[in-house]
Amino acid sequence: MRSLILALLVLTACKPAPVTKADYTTPPGPPAEGDVFNTAIIGNPPSLVPYLAADSTASAIAGNIYHALLTYDGNLNLVPQLAESYSVTPDNLSITFKLKPNLTFADGSPLTSKDVSATFHALINPDTKTPYADDYLRVAKFETPDPLTVRVTYAEPFAPSLSSWAGLLVMPAHVIAQTKSFNDTSLKTTPLGSGPYKLERWRRGQDLLLTANPKSFEKPFITQLYMRTLPDQSTQWLELKAGNLDSAALSPLAYTRLTGADWFKNNYNTYRYLSSAYTYMGFNLKDPLFADKRVRQALSYAVDRQGLINAALFGQGEPLASIFKPGTWAYNTQLMPYPYNPQKALQLLAEAGWSKGPDGLLTNTKGEKFHFTLSTNQGNETRIKTAQILQKFFADIGITMEIRVQEWSTFLTNAIQPRAFQAVMMGWSLPAEPDPFDVWHSTKTKPSEFNIVSFNNPEADAAIVASRSTFNQAERKKHLDRLQEILADEQPYLWLYAPYALEAVHKRVQGIKPAPAGIGYNSQGWYVPKAWQLRPTLVP
Repeated sequence: MRSLILALLVLTACKPAPVTKADYTTPPGPPAEGDVFNTAIIGNPPSLVPYLAADSTASAIAGNIYHALLTYDGNLNLVPQLAESYSVTPDNLSITFKLKPNLTFADGSPLTSKDVSATFHALINPDTKTPYADDYLRVAKFETPDPLTVRVTYAEPFAPSLSSWAGLLVMPAHVIAQTKSFNDTSLKTTPLGSGPYKLERWRRGQDLLLTANPKSFEKPFITQLYMRTLPDQSTQWLELKAGNLDSAALSPLAYTRLTGADWFKNNYNTYRYLSSAYTYMGFNLKDPLFADKRVRQALSYAVDRQGLINAALFGQGEPLASIFKPGTWAYNTQLMPYPYNPQKALQLLAEAGWSKGPDGLLTNTKGEKFHFTLSTNQGNETRIKTAQILQKFFADIGITMEIRVQEWSTFLTNAIQPRAFQAVMMGWSLPAEPDPFDVWHSTKTKPSEFNIVSFNNPEADAAIVASRSTFNQAERKKHLDRLQEILADEQPYLWLYAPYALEAVHKRVQGIKPAPAGIGYNSQGWYVPKAWQLRPTLVP
């Protein structure tokens, strides 16, 4: 449940009994098993193999079903998960993992080093269409000396080596062996993992039910997670108000204007922290309209970021100038967001061959108007509001921008993967390890990969590679700082803001311990005291 609750885009399907303030005036009882945690997902995941999906929904579901060798604790430190222990050689070129004994998958079959090996080799199989293989292709030798030992050796220093093993979700070798690669595996629709939950039911486009996995070494207190595909935030708020949600990601409007009501304060706790994510507008660099960096810089100068945050997020965010989370060691503090300067924007556009005509619209020497379409996904009201505000900023300097909103899976399939967009508004969730290779290196532009804007800069490539080739943090930061300087100049993205996570969780849910990682990292320890359990243990 940890990944799903980190996203906290939730909606119920079952109607709990009415709740009153008096229910929560007494101390909660001890941890207890049972109850159903009702949630929602913003769209239908294309696959339940996270290596094949570029969306957060599939990753969130997989985080409940599978385990990795390592994971992150609340303070963002790497700790063992499937591994009982691990050791790194002094030269940082070899890592040995010792697995916990008696691990099993949900079907009762044993989980051993053979399964880690099968997952690793399927992921790096050239036939597997995945954006996640590169970290594992760095391994020069993969060994399984015995059923409980995995040893990986690198030919040269690779800074993200250890953290990468928190991303390898281990799948069963006996299922992987049935197909040539992950592309055709039955795991796409019937996942089988060792995690705290297992898939009970998946009705595509409608709902998905996970139940506690009795074979897992990680026992959740909450025994069922029920997820409906329902992306509309307005409906989510109405369900929250009706007392039918256990948690929700609050819109900035709801957080700032609506949570003071008695019904909310009596039944929900709120959590606010700077999320490990950012929202951006990306330019298709293969579109001639955006080939000149002066045009991209001009659009950045045309945006009042603080005004945008005040209007779209009700102040619940911070202006952004870079690809990393503000306050983390990798963030280049010498960079500032482009200031709001419409005159500078017009100057750069004039240098690039655009000038205002009698109608006030920008026109080039061929008589063509500056007109483009921004594509984004349905289900995120803040993102759509942001697009509408950008539309007004650009209109002020003579640019016409249309907004195209698509359902999430359609957006991924029809716009993102084929790169069939002029500009796109999306967000990135940021991992604890600051490794920009998959998003920014020029080799990562295939349809299934993450360099969706087709950014290609040799100096940036060199900085990325250099940052991965040393374990000295000061040296890594030097290269990452240079990369951020290049990106700030090139503006392949118009970086907008890092939003605050604004989360509501029902007071009956106990065991939440806010930490630098947020609140969802320990969700296996969340529980509902017996006296406060409202739902049956079977979802219809």
